[in-house]
Amino acid sequence: MAEKKLGFKFPHVFALMFMITVFMAILTWIVPAGQFTRVKEGTITKVVAGSYHVVPAHPQGFWEVFLAVVKGWEQAAVMIFMVFFVGGAIHILEQTGTIRIGLGRIVRGLKGREMFAVGLVMTIMSIGGATGVFANPVVALMPIGLMLSKALGYDEVVGFGMIYLGAYAGFNVGWGNVFTVGIAHSVAQLPMFSGMGVRVLFHVVNLALTFGFVYMYCRKIKADPTQSLTYEPGKMAAADAQAAGNEKEEQLTWRHMLCAAIAFIGFAAIIYGSLKLKWGIRDYSVIFFMMAVLSGIVGGLGVTGTATAFVRGCGTMVYAAFVIGMARAISVVMSDGRIIDSIIHYLSMPIAQMGPVLGANMMLAANIIINFFIPSGSGQAVTVMPIMVPLADLTGITRQVATQAFQFGDGFTNCIMPTAGVVMGCLGIAGISYERYVKWFWPFLVVQLVLAFVAITVLQLMKWGPA
Repeated sequence: MAEKKLGFKFPHVFALMFMITVFMAILTWIVPAGQFTRVKEGTITKVVAGSYHVVPAHPQGFWEVFLAVVKGWEQAAVMIFMVFFVGGAIHILEQTGTIRIGLGRIVRGLKGREMFAVGLVMTIMSIGGATGVFANPVVALMPIGLMLSKALGYDEVVGFGMIYLGAYAGFNVGWGNVFTVGIAHSVAQLPMFSGMGVRVLFHVVNLALTFGFVYMYCRKIKADPTQSLTYEPGKMAAADAQAAGNEKEEQLTWRHMLCAAIAFIGFAAIIYGSLKLKWGIRDYSVIFFMMAVLSGIVGGLGVTGTATAFVRGCGTMVYAAFVIGMARAISVVMSDGRIIDSIIHYLSMPIAQMGPVLGANMMLAANIIINFFIPSGSGQAVTVMPIMVPLADLTGITRQVATQAFQFGDGFTNCIMPTAGVVMGCLGIAGISYERYVKWFWPFLVVQLVLAFVAITVLQLMKWGPA
């Protein structure tokens, strides 16, 4: 008889998220319900320090757990439908041949300089992340990285690394991100974006580490393609055939050039709209729908062919869309159960009993935990900073260090938290198993967090201030 393998088997990502939802529902029966008083100052809603108070309990039962899944999908509908529109637009561009022919030409121009291309894309994305431009938009830009990675001879993980990990190498330590450090500085009453020199250094170091991490993965799968996180024998054979097809130059027609122009203008519009027009996910969906319709007609698919390709493209994104909805369900249970503020309150209490150095490290640890419950950077900033600032003053922690503890705590774990819709959506679009991704990424995350604790310790010993 064949020997059976024993040991823990990682559950399917949907099952994992539902189990977390159930666990959070159980916590609503254990953790007292509570809230902070919030006031609106301009466009920012801030928490009043010391205003925590107990409110009537609202435990989540059997019905509420299942209702949370439905409500989570409802609340995430805007992002879910954007993912569908992305799939439809990209599939239409594939059907017209524009992607195959265009990337084939790019790859021939980059022959022998593949890692230079990977590093360049990651650097550009990280600058966008550091300034807060590339946070949610990375979901819309993910198809570019996947197509470029495939054309360069790598897998979907490298494409994910170029776009998502590249952007968040900057976002997680962003020196010019108005949504995280900008809000935190406002609450802490520090000069906006003060301490930029230190944060730029963090950005450079984190980008170098992230690129090195992706570079080692690239070398590993080049030496042995079966080490790919997305390895499947038939799939790899198809990828090899596609790469071989790219070696043969195909004729570029006027239809291909027009479709390429439509795609370029579309992605440029997304970046410009994010920077100048304060566009959101709904606006990105509009752009992708326009790209789909115009590319299909110009590319010669016709009305029926365009509609058929669009529907098929949406079908390829079902997994990614469902993951985003399931991730939101976890937040719904915690919010409806009124335990988020309570958890933040209890996490902040031990910090008040510690000295400045240990307290600063505990502040970082608390923000790491809080990031699971509030995966939004801006949401976490307006919630925790009004609590952390007076705690910092009482324990001798500088406000600049408190701001950095929030930023590190909010930042690095964004890349692995199952409650973070962006990373789960990007993994879904890339077709990367969450189980395999966690096993691959967690050692690198440990390195980042260890360095973060070291940095916080050094900065507090230096009594880093607002300069």
